[in-house]
Amino acid sequence: MHPEASQLAKVTPLPVRPPARPAAPAVPGRFAEVFDLAAERERRSPPPPEALAALDEAARVYRELDAAGLQVRLDLTRGVCAQLRSHDGALVRPLSLHEVVDPSGLLPPDAA
Repeated sequence: MHPEASQLAKVTPLPVRPPARPAAPAVPGRFAEVFDLAAERERRSPPPPEALAALDEAARVYRELDAAGLQVRLDLTRGVCAQLRSHDGALVRPLSLHEVVDPSGLLPPDAA
């Protein structure tokens, strides 16, 4: 058996590039910029009052549901399904996503 050379495929070498140079630092003489997180936190404005009020309302509804022995569970295996369950895991009823976004309607009438 004699191997034969074939001219079917030619390899074209890529042009030779000069070696890459490291990027120049953004600020001469400094390797990395350091951020003072405490100063950044002070510089930023606090959340708007309506956002804080919405968080307070959500916490109130959570406490009321918890006191009634209920919890909202989300199931993501088949899209987004929401359920109202008791603390022992028993299904009370399925929930619409509207009820999840505004859960105050889930509270007993005397809790509102």
